[in-house]
Amino acid sequence: MFPIVQDQWLNIILLNELEFSFYSILYFLSGFLFPILVIFNSLINFFDYKFYPNKHQSKKLNFIGLFIIINILILSILIIRYFILSINLIIPLIDYEAYLDIKLKILLLLIVMIFLLINKTKRILKKIFLLNFFIISFINWSIYFSNLQGVEIFINKYITNNNNYEFNNLNTLNILYLFSFEIFYYLWSFITYQNNLSDWSITYPKKRDIVPISKISIFYLGVLIYYFIFNRVS
Repeated sequence: MFPIVQDQWLNIILLNELEFSFYSILYFLSGFLFPILVIFNSLINFFDYKFYPNKHQSKKLNFIGLFIIINILILSILIIRYFILSINLIIPLIDYEAYLDIKLKILLLLIVMIFLLINKTKRILKKIFLLNFFIISFINWSIYFSNLQGVEIFINKYITNNNNYEFNNLNTLNILYLFSFEIFYYLWSFITYQNNLSDWSITYPKKRDIVPISKISIFYLGVLIYYFIFNRVS
């Protein structure tokens, strides 16, 4: 229903293009509702996880080292690439790939991996990731709204030629980044729970340990459906 309401506000705005009306303000603010809901839901439901392993009775995972390395590598690369995406949006004139040689990339990767190994900094990284999600949402929506109003802001003329940064594509990309991060953050929380790493012992997940992954998948599928409906009616 909400995308349909937004569409009605948009129609009112388009009928009065020369006026910045109350509906213009409502429509502009409505674009931040879902990103804020996504962030609050993540902080409330997908932030601190509790597990109840019984290491004396449960079977241990094999190939623990490989399992740990794959998860922390994927999560670290995901974080770095996501922040580069936001920097490219904020300062689009600079080609950061030209400055990030292999040594610097490895150094960044190691720093992020170290942060992920520490519980406090792992949580801070997640909060920064969510902030980054909001920044991308804010920039993307602001550009979209400014185009509706016939106003060009600084970033417009630089990112519109990039198909990845087109409004609908960037919304989808932004959600998919966050969805992927949530899945691997959960897996990493399972791996690093309590003394798992220091004991070098991780038990097989129980059925109830799979429930959060289902909740994450259902929630972000719902968010993607919202943006799909919004794109159709807008």
